[in-house]
Amino acid sequence: MNRRVLAAALAGVLLGAGAAPAHATLAYVKGALQGKPVLWVADDDGGNARALVTGGFSPRVSPDGTQVAFITGTRRARLKLVSVAGGPARTLARNVWNYDAVAWAPDATKLSVATGPELGPYTLKLIEVATGAARPLNRGVIHGVSFAPGGEGLVWARSFTPRYPVEANLYTTTLDGGPVRRITDDGRATSPVWGPERIAFSRSRPAPRRSDYPKLDIYTVGADGTVLRRVTRTKPPFLLAGLSPLAWSADGTRLAAQYTGQDTSEAWRVVPATAAAADATGAFDGVVGWGLSRDGTTLLATTGYFDDPAGDVIAVAWDGEARTVLARRATQPSWNR
Repeated sequence: MNRRVLAAALAGVLLGAGAAPAHATLAYVKGALQGKPVLWVADDDGGNARALVTGGFSPRVSPDGTQVAFITGTRRARLKLVSVAGGPARTLARNVWNYDAVAWAPDATKLSVATGPELGPYTLKLIEVATGAARPLNRGVIHGVSFAPGGEGLVWARSFTPRYPVEANLYTTTLDGGPVRRITDDGRATSPVWGPERIAFSRSRPAPRRSDYPKLDIYTVGADGTVLRRVTRTKPPFLLAGLSPLAWSADGTRLAAQYTGQDTSEAWRVVPATAAAADATGAFDGVVGWGLSRDGTTLLATTGYFDDPAGDVIAVAWDGEARTVLARRATQPSWNR
């Protein structure tokens, strides 16, 4: 077999491995910025849209596309679960403060969540979806959670206090009750995203001057804490922070990221193998990233910066050349494409 044929065959295998499941679901919220959120679901192309839960926000679509985990309430918020087909929602956790700590295990049997009093400390828990049983994993302030794509473990960033700048490290554990392991030790790691081979995360460096933000770039590390590697090299200007990873493609060749700072949240695309990094649409235009399709071809995003009630949920081609509106006047999208 010649190299060109072999490359095509391998590409077909990788794209098949990263293909969306038969039931591909999109969830999003309307009315959130007006204080009247309504959780909607649709097919992943935006079709067959329907309101699902009044008062629900911050949805997380299950990997199999059949359920949506979401938050209700702002004080003593609750984590709930509802079928995409509708029906009653059931409560899985109470006193939820860090919405970003809610994540699905790849087999859709477990959810992570952080709970506790308003000012902490918080407890990161692993919840069995079928029974609602919760296993505490770690205490502190959680700055990102991610399951291994193969379901073998969980990684999170934890600091001991809510002070800023954040001083956090990465921790891992297996899902079968194994011990917790710290895999970074410099207090500069947040926003972990576990990929098929390595864990991507944001590593901070001190602000270059007073009143500025610490600067962020993306690094990767092995699940055992070895082979730390810097991926991006950005130079954020005053009051901008830099890059945080958002989602890997299933084959590990592409990484969606977010460029953040004061009044700024921009979708970026990163190719870890070459360290190439660029704005997903080629300009600072208020397109905020929320996810990446498993085959790496499509970014899930919203328009209108992060606080525009007239913004839309959109799909953006990886090269930034094409956009498709999936939902008008909507935000907080999640999908399992």
